[in-house]
Amino acid sequence: MLVGALAVFTLVALMGLAMISDVWAGRPVGPAYPIVHGAASLVGSALVIVAALAGDTRLYLNIGMAVVIIGLGLLMGLTAKKGKRVPRAILVAHAGLAVICYLALGFFAFNPSATLI
Repeated sequence: MLVGALAVFTLVALMGLAMISDVWAGRPVGPAYPIVHGAASLVGSALVIVAALAGDTRLYLNIGMAVVIIGLGLLMGLTAKKGKRVPRAILVAHAGLAVICYLALGFFAFNPSATLI
């Protein structure tokens, strides 16, 4: 389950990097691209939630971070929809937390008995 979530989030990360490069360069992002990015993120999040509900309490860290990451993503989407420029600080916070969440998920997926503490 976790390896599947990690595979989905790998695709999400690649989509995110493509969007960041466009935004950073001042190019517009296609309207469907953030929707596909968000939908894939929700699929990966659902896989993580199912694993957590099955008893893997280590994943609560990922779920908590995902709530913040999703909130920042929605904020960016609403800001862009209004025709305003997304503040780079929000973009960096979203991406930075996503990287930390991805690394933690990878650690948990490939170290089934390991904990962070």
